Amino acid sequence: MTRSAALQRLEAPYRATRYRVFLPTATDEVRIGQTAPAVDDWLALHGSRQAAIVTACNPRSLPLGCAANRRLQAALLHLLHAMPHPMLPACNTATTGAWPDEHSLIVADLTRGEARRLGARFHQNAVVWIDRGRPAQLLWIIR
Repeated sequence: MTRSAALQRLEAPYRATRYRVFLPTATDEVRIGQTAPAVDDWLALHGSRQAAIVTACNPRSLPLGCAANRRLQAALLHLLHAMPHPMLPACNTATTGAWPDEHSLIVADLTRGEARRLGARFHQNAVVWIDRGRPAQLLWIIR
């Protein structure tokens, strides 16, 4: 399978996922190609222009058990606590129900490079990138 074919195979499930962000006053749903006004408000409150939704669960889109995913997510959280970025819990939910929910985090003020490196460190294929006021997009890590 070519690299392009691999990305096409992965893109549909990522696009069919609801990325729920647990804000202090509400839960907002981020969808690829759509804006998320409540997330934009949260970013503005922190003076932030961008954020990434990252997870450590199911590296390389290969399902792991709950215990392994919890350990990986705890490692991601530990790493992020050492950074000065505002963050909130999130959850990635496949709309087809064919994939288990994944715990994730929305992290404000990361650069694209930082978001890619964070995803790569946990062997993710992509992270969700949000520029305030613009539609969310996939930021591919695999090439």
